[in-house]
Order: sequence, then structure tokens, then C-alpha cells
Amino acid sequence: MEGVVAGLLAGCSGVFAVLMARAVRKGRAAGPSPRALALAAGVALTALAGIGSGLAALWRPDVLVGGVPLPAEIPLVCVFLVALLYLPALLRPPQRRDAPARLRVGLDTLGVWASIMYAGWMLLFTVGERRGASITALIFGGGAIALAAVTGVHALRHRAALQWCGTAAALSLTGLTALVIARDFPGRPNAVIAGLAAAVAINVAAAGLWHGSVRTAPDTRPVPPPGSESIAGFPLLGLLVLGSALATVYHLINGGHLDSISIMLGAVAITAVAVREWVSATALRRQARHLTDQGNRLRSLMFGSTEVAMILDANLAVRWQSPAAARQFGLSEQEVLGRTVSVLVHPDQIEAVHDYLTARMEQPQASALPVRLRDGFGRWRQTEWTTTGADPAEPGATLVVHIRDVTNTHDLEQALSQVTHLDPQTGLANWEGLSRAADLIPDAAAMIVVELGGLTAVGDVHGRDLAEVVLVEAARRLRSRVGDADVPARLTETRFAVLTHCGAIRAQLMAGQLVNALSAPYLAGRTVAHLSAWAGLADLTADNGTDEVIRRASLALRSVRSGPPGAVEWYETEMEARLLRRSTLEQDLPGAAGRGEIDVSYQPIFELPGRRPAGIEAVPAWRHPTVGPVAAEELLALAEDLGLLATVGHGVLRTACGLLAGWRRLHGDLWLAVNVRPRELVDPAFQAALQTALEEHDLPPSALVLEIAEQHLSDVRDEAHQPPVEEISSALGRLRAQGVRAAVDNFGTGPTTLSRLRILPIDLLKIDREVLDPALSFRRPGAVMDVAVTLGRRLGLEVIAQGLEDDADLDAAQTAGCRLGQGNLLGRPMPAERLEALLAEHHDTGRR
Repeated sequence: MEGVVAGLLAGCSGVFAVLMARAVRKGRAAGPSPRALALAAGVALTALAGIGSGLAALWRPDVLVGGVPLPAEIPLVCVFLVALLYLPALLRPPQRRDAPARLRVGLDTLGVWASIMYAGWMLLFTVGERRGASITALIFGGGAIALAAVTGVHALRHRAALQWCGTAAALSLTGLTALVIARDFPGRPNAVIAGLAAAVAINVAAAGLWHGSVRTAPDTRPVPPPGSESIAGFPLLGLLVLGSALATVYHLINGGHLDSISIMLGAVAITAVAVREWVSATALRRQARHLTDQGNRLRSLMFGSTEVAMILDANLAVRWQSPAAARQFGLSEQEVLGRTVSVLVHPDQIEAVHDYLTARMEQPQASALPVRLRDGFGRWRQTEWTTTGADPAEPGATLVVHIRDVTNTHDLEQALSQVTHLDPQTGLANWEGLSRAADLIPDAAAMIVVELGGLTAVGDVHGRDLAEVVLVEAARRLRSRVGDADVPARLTETRFAVLTHCGAIRAQLMAGQLVNALSAPYLAGRTVAHLSAWAGLADLTADNGTDEVIRRASLALRSVRSGPPGAVEWYETEMEARLLRRSTLEQDLPGAAGRGEIDVSYQPIFELPGRRPAGIEAVPAWRHPTVGPVAAEELLALAEDLGLLATVGHGVLRTACGLLAGWRRLHGDLWLAVNVRPRELVDPAFQAALQTALEEHDLPPSALVLEIAEQHLSDVRDEAHQPPVEEISSALGRLRAQGVRAAVDNFGTGPTTLSRLRILPIDLLKIDREVLDPALSFRRPGAVMDVAVTLGRRLGLEVIAQGLEDDADLDAAQTAGCRLGQGNLLGRPMPAERLEALLAEHHDTGRR
């Protein structure tokens, strides 16, 4: 019954075989899958051998197979099969050893096998019957146990895993061999204990094999060089020899004796130990001589080298320094030797140097550390420290430190850094310096970009020297008005930037202060220079680099650059679309007229009492292929900025005059209104083109009305390129003398004074719809319209109600006595063909 229990207990190890196979199938094995599968198969076969042996002991204890009891034959066969599964798995990957190391491994294997054979033979076969199954299991199983144990203990590659697997495989084979012997000698008193111990050993070994093949990574520790493995100096079979000696003493005390075979096996074991120790001692002496030679060579190199080297002990105290230390740093041995290296290091770096050297002593790495070192004269020198591991003469407790003087290199790098990152004229950071500062300041909040206007004019008028003085003063003002943690920079000739930690509100205030400070007069000698300034701001975010933030702030600056000086604007996403649209239009406008993209629509102007067409306004528009329609106001403003106003305006004038000549055959008093810009009006080429168009189409000058927006007639001009009002008035006077009439467009929306309206040569007033819209005034709209109409009559001007959208607008205009009206209620801007049909319809109605 005890045999059945032992067999079933051994069979429990099969659980680990299932776990190992399952880990391989799911890809969870830490080691190679073939190794885990082979070991799992060995564990499973061992478990089956235990179960089969236990069942055979219960049901067929007397059955013999070749003279061997069946309960012993089953595990005996499995010893061979399990060894064939274990050993190939443990011998992969092959270990790279030198010849002495391979000889030591072979001697260890021989010694372990001889020790196992000696103890087993002495205890089993010197007294009593010698059975073939036990002898076979002891010979073959002992060899497999020795090979598995030595392979695991001496592993260099996959060392951590193989140490587990090799030891566990040896224990598993030991348990299986013991099971064979226990079943082969069922009558011995200790057979039951041996069987139970074998079953326990099999289960423990299965757990070890599972851990080593599934849970242990093969290369968790670095592979030592051949011949330097930690077990190389310790005989593995020492413990087995000691155990064999104790077993011999026990056997002799209990009346046993030693036969010739046991004596021979003991001699083989002792000889293996002796030879192995001789080989190890020879290898150690050879390695010691090599290390001594290397140490002496290293010291000779250090004595002749110009590089400073120091050897530190485990407490980081200086044990030796090269002669170059005295030549380069003036450090005598009396000042350095025996003292910790921290006495040479700047106080701010003591902790960092200590951590660096401690880490390199534990694990050498090829990295350098910049250190400020105090030389023998008390000066601080810039040095660079590197380590090369331990002193070969004393490995394990020392550290070799190389110190290189980089003071001159450091000074040169600083000088180059200043040239690279600073603006030479102002001393502010340049673009590269600002980008580097932004990378080093993670908590910066905003970027301010400031543009100076008028600096080029100062240089042109007063000379380059004065412009440079003004530039330096502007940089000083900029630097004095930012915080200590902020970074001022110069981006271009007239553009500055400030990287600030301030939030949005404080950054806005700072930008306003900078603009005001930079706009204040500059006094240089007897000359006073005046500059203008604008500012754009953008937030700094982790997603955007410095260049992107500067670009965004520059876009915000560009959006206010055309406005009055002193403006400050934050970047908004919509600016991208507006500027992209503007850029696209600027690129495409020069060829738009030639491509036929400039369309002209015509909006009729009616006499309100009879709804009879009195005039027509030409409304140009740009039919852009990608952007879409561009209205007249935007088109003319863009053409004026690009210097293309003559091209667009002349084309519209010629086209409209040609059509007007045909329409006047049906309506002889029909007149044409054309919008003009002030710069176009005062241009002599426009006046010549006007006369040409009138003569070419045989039109009287009175048939043409030039409309000028009210905001262009005021003294307050938003754009510096607009001509003065006096010049506009003179041009209108000359045209009026020729018979061409003029109209003020959008009257009521601008700051035109009544006195100026009285003296300007104007013939018509176009009252803007804002005067009529009740939503834009808390007073009665009709009252304001009455005043405008009365004013026009008193000044001898014809009044046109512009922008009539609904019946309420029409009633207000008629009640006020306005004779002419224009708006979508009466007729929207339309192509020439539709207008021509409209005119023909009114002509036919008038005839009836």
C-alpha cells in the first residue's frame, strides 16, 4: 500500500507538466519554447512512471520482466527516456568556454558521477544481493544526474534559467533512480521511506523545472567572460565527497566493509577532485600573472600620460594619482592622497559627483560628467570626468577616474554660444537664443512680438549712426520693462520679441507698456526721432514649437500693422483663414482682368414717384475660382494696396460707358455712377482715361457720376497712403468744371463735417441705410432723414436714399421728400442683360 501512495504522490508532479505546456501554448514562457516543452515532457513521463510503478506494486508485484520486478522495470525504462528529454534541453544553447574551463566541467561531471556511484554501491551492494536493475539505474542515472547538475551550475549563457532547470532535472533523475532501487528491493526496511522520499523529490524537482523554464528569463544576469564564472574556483563535488566520507564512516561503524569496486570508485572520485583543483589553481595563477602585467602596464601608461588619472577606493578616497595631476592642476600627493575626492569638487556638485562615482563603481558605464575642480592654486577649473572600471591590480574595490581639463574648451564654447545666441548690436537674444530659452523654460506662458515703424526712415534722413543709437535705446527700453525671468530678443532689423511667464492679462498689459515705451521720442544729440510700434501676442503650448508660436504672434502683429500705431492684438485661429485668403487674392489679382474674372453688375437708381430708372451704379466684383466672390469694396481696396487700381478701374469704366451709350438710346437722360478711390481720383492717368471713355462712346460728361465714400473725405485718415482732402477737393473741382458730377457715398456713417460738405464740389448725397434703420437709433428714423434731405436741398444737392430694403424704408424716404432711391427693394445688382431687359420694359410702359 505504501508503494501505491508513493506512486500516486509522484504522479502529482504531472500538474506542473500541464502548467508548462499551457504556458508554452499561450506564449507566456520566459525561456525558449522547445526547452520548456522537452522539460514538460520529461516531467510528465516521470509522473507516469511513478503512477505506473505504484499501480504495478499494487496489482502485479510479482511479475518479472527480464528478471526485473515490473514495479522497478517501469521507472527504470523511464530513467533512460527522461534523461534523453532532459539533457538535450539543458545542453542548449552551447556554452562558450576555454580549454581549462571545459576540463574543469568534465572533471566535475566525473567526480559527481563517481561520488554517486561510490555511495550507492557501498550502501547497497557491498552487503547482500546485487540486482541488475538497481545497478543499471545507478550507473546510467548517476551519469545523467551528474551531467544535468554540472550543466546547470556551470552555465554561462541563459545562466539564471539553466541553474534552476539543471539542478531541478538532477533532483528529478535522482528521485526516479531512487524509485527504481526502492522497487527493486521491496523487502528492505528503508524501501518505503526511499520510495516516499523519491516521490517528494520528483514533485519538488517538477516545481523547480516549471519555475526555471516558465518564470525565469534566460539572460537576467550578464554573461561572464570564459574562465571567470563565479563557480570556477569551487569544486562542485566537494559536498558529495564530504557526504560520501560520512556515509563510509557510518557504514563501517555498522559493521560494513569496502569491496574492490567501491574502493575503485572512491579513488576515481578523489582523483577527479585532485586533478580539478590542480587545473583550477593553474588557471588562477595564470590569470593573476595576467592581471599583474595589465596593472603594471596601466600604471606605466598613466605615468607617461598627460591625462590626469586617479584611483579611488570603496570610500571614494584617492589611493593614487598620476604625475600629470601635479603638472596640470598643481595637486601634490600630500594634498590629495588619503582624502575623499569631494575636497577637490565645487560644493554645489559634491552630491552629484558622489552619486556618479558610486554608480560607476557598482556598474561601469561610458559616460562623462562635467565637474568644477579646484586646483592647487585655489582656482576653479572646468574638467570632464570619465571612468574605466576598477584597477586591474585590485578589482572589485577600486575605481579608475580620468580627469580632462576642458577650461579652454568651455570658454570657447561660451564665446561661440554668445555669438550664436546673442544679437551683436543690442545684446539681446537672437532667434536661436530665443528658441533655446523657450526649450529651457517650460513654464513660459506667452510670446510678445513688437514691430518698430519708422526706423528705416530715421536712417535715411539722419544717417545710419543715429538709427543705430535709436535701435540700442529701443533695446534698452525693452530690457528694462520686462521681468527678470522674461527673455527679450531681437528677431529682425525692426522686430523684437519677449518670452514671458505672465498670464494673458499681464502679458496684454506688458505689451501695451512696451508699445508705449518704444513709441516715446528718442533724443540723440540735437535730434529727436519718433517711431511707431505695434504688438502681437500668442500663447505658448506644449504642442507648438517656438517657431510656430513666433509665427502666430507675427500673424497677430500683421493683422494690426495696417491700423493706427500702438495697437496690440492676440493671435486667433481665424487670422490664419483671413491671411490665407488675403495672400491668395494678392497672388491672383494681377492677372484677374486678363482672365476675364472681373465682372460688373449694375444696380438701377429710380425716381421714387414714378418708379422710373434715373441712373445706374456700376458694381464691380471679382469672380475668384477658389475663394469665391470678392465684393467691390474689398476688390478696390486690394487693388489700391497692390497698385492695380488703374487696371481694375479703367476696365470697369470702359465697360460701363460702352453699355451706357446703348442704354441712353432708350433713356436719354440715364446716367452712370462709378465708385472711385481717392488715389484713383487724383491720378492724372485716371482723368485721361475718363475723358477717353466719354469721347470714345460719345457720352456727355453729365452722364457720369463719380462716387466717393464719406470716410475718404475726412481729415482723419486710417491709411497713410490716402491723399489729403484738399487734393481730393481740387480734383473734384477740375472734373466738375468739365461737367462730370460727384456724389458722396454712404453719407451718415462717417465724420464729415457740415462745413466741409458745404465747400466740397459735390452734386449728390447718397444717404446710408443706417440713417433709416430703426434698430440702429432710438430716435424716429424719419426725422433724421428729413434733416438730411433738407440739408441737401439747402446746399443744392440731389439726395438719394441708399439701401432701401423694405416698405418701411421706402415710406420714410418718400415722407422725407427724397426723390431718388436705390436698394434691393427696387432692384438688386444684376448683369447687363437683365438690366437691359428692365430698361426696355420701363421704356415700353412709358410709351403706353
